[in-house]
Amino acid sequence: MSTIRELAMLARSRLRGEDLFKRNIRKLDTTRDEVLYNKVKQLLNEDEEVLNPIARLMDHRYYSSLSPTQKERYFFYLVDKYKLYKTEIEQDRLKIAN
Repeated sequence: MSTIRELAMLARSRLRGEDLFKRNIRKLDTTRDEVLYNKVKQLLNEDEEVLNPIARLMDHRYYSSLSPTQKERYFFYLVDKYKLYKTEIEQDRLKIAN
C-alpha cells in the first residue's frame, strides 16, 4: 500500500471516530500480554541492569511497519505495559519474601 493511500485511510478512520491501531492492538492483546509479561520477568531476572528495556520488548518487525503516529502509540503502549508488569512482578517477589 502506498504512503498516500495509508494516510488517506488513517484520516478517513479518524473522521469516523475509528482507530485502526487500537483495533489491531486489541486482537493481539491476549497473546502479546503473556509474551510481554514473560519478557519483562526475564529482563528483571537478569544479573545486569538493563538500560533499554522498551527496545528489548519491542517487536521490531511490527514496529517498522507502522506509521509515525502508530509507532508513537506502540511505544507508549509498551511503556505502560512495562511499568504495570514490573510493578506486579516486584509485588509478587515481596509477597514471596515475606
